[in-house]
Amino acid sequence: MKRELDVVAALIKGGDSFLLCQRKADDYYANLWEFPGGSVEEGEEFSFAIEREIKEELGLNIKAHNMLNEFCDENESLKIKVFLFNCSIESGSPAAIECQDFGFFSIKEALKLNLAPVDRKILEYLRAPYF
Repeated sequence: MKRELDVVAALIKGGDSFLLCQRKADDYYANLWEFPGGSVEEGEEFSFAIEREIKEELGLNIKAHNMLNEFCDENESLKIKVFLFNCSIESGSPAAIECQDFGFFSIKEALKLNLAPVDRKILEYLRAPYF
């Protein structure tokens, strides 16, 4: 039986760019780039989860405004549902606390990165009318 996992991800814009993080070398999907976020704890509201995850991963205080869309990915043992939230930075400067690297990228720049599979789906969604 496949394990199911709810994950939240943040769309944090800076002008025409948005924030992406590179996973650590010893993580699942090692060294791939992704929209920052993480797992939702049992009973946790999604908006609280994304604010908590970004604080833990990047040291930023953010505000989750609204959910933009849901994306799914699965393999033999795991089904992941990713809930993408439009977020803004309330305070702080990003730091690579729970990631290897981070940066703000345009759509064109992000297309050149080695993205995790579900994050490629998110990028395709954002390519359309969003930007």
